[in-house]
Amino acid sequence: MKRIFLGLLIFSIFIPLGQAQAVTSKSISFQAEIWADNWFSLYINGKKVGEDSVSISTERSFNSERIKFTASYPFTIGVIAKDFTENSSGLEYIGKPNQQIGDGGIIIQIRELATGKVIAYSSRDWKVLTVNKAPLNPECVKSKDPLADCKSLITSIPSTWASTTFKDTSWKNASEYSREAVGVKDGFFDFSWSPSASLIWSSDLKLDNTILLRRVIKTSTISGGTVKNLVLSSPDFKEGGSLPIDFTCDGKGVSPSLSWSDVPAETQSLVLIMDTVPGPLRPGETDIGNHFYLTIFNIPPTVTSIAAGASNVGVLGQNFQGKKLGYTPPCSQGPGSKKYTFYLYALNSRLSISGVQATEKSLRELMAGKVLASAELNAFYSRQ
Repeated sequence: MKRIFLGLLIFSIFIPLGQAQAVTSKSISFQAEIWADNWFSLYINGKKVGEDSVSISTERSFNSERIKFTASYPFTIGVIAKDFTENSSGLEYIGKPNQQIGDGGIIIQIRELATGKVIAYSSRDWKVLTVNKAPLNPECVKSKDPLADCKSLITSIPSTWASTTFKDTSWKNASEYSREAVGVKDGFFDFSWSPSASLIWSSDLKLDNTILLRRVIKTSTISGGTVKNLVLSSPDFKEGGSLPIDFTCDGKGVSPSLSWSDVPAETQSLVLIMDTVPGPLRPGETDIGNHFYLTIFNIPPTVTSIAAGASNVGVLGQNFQGKKLGYTPPCSQGPGSKKYTFYLYALNSRLSISGVQATEKSLRELMAGKVLASAELNAFYSRQ
């Protein structure tokens, strides 16, 4: 598969040293690290600040870039990401034995150079719009004349899509993908990725060839000039470790203990979500999106932990089973290790929603524009 993978981008951003909402001319250097399949261009507050120096039509495995710029804080990130296609058919290697539909994927993280702390990263919170989709009829992949036989859908790019004033409320949230699904290699491992940084794209890795991504990066919590990251952990397991059996359907089926720190001072409530990306559908199954096992919202900002099996912290929301509010334990089918992710969000307001209405999707939609900081914790479990 033809791929262009990208690397480092460096830029400087103004950060306030006083109140969280103040803007100052004092600048701090940041570094954005990007790995992508296949090509990108980067915008800050509507201005194009750089793009991949290697043409998307060049057959090259990997490529790294460093681009410096400055911007006032807060700032809006815009990315055009493209998967290589030879023409509007959406195929690559046309006329060769490996003629195929390609796939995409991108991961981004931004760190403060002085402290090395990651202050932003790609996740499902990013907004995405697909502007080129092909082929609409994937069976044309075997066609001897794909340009004639393959159908495509092309949407005009909004003129102000990367600006700070553009309204992206109609855009969908990005989808997260595993390293295996994207097929990462080589250049991807040149970076030390934050556990919170995810590979993202639209909802279709293969057919969506050109996408637009947006994310507003707001003020980080500042204390004595030092950027603090919201931290989520558990006394029951380590980041990237094994989820103990007690928290699955093979054990007691209770929720694990969790604790957190460095909550932004202006936080009004916290939201906790646990989910996983399910495996391939089995015959007769319907795609219902991520399987979310726990949703808790309107957690008071003074709370710093939740005990195993506790149901008296915040407001319990739905799980994907939809049978009762609160936790439902993982009970995955099929062989292999499954990844389970806990997300913690610090919000600048409380959420006006009932527990019955609170699915993962509805919470994420309601949280849009309210997130001050976020953290995640990953664990793995393999059923015997």
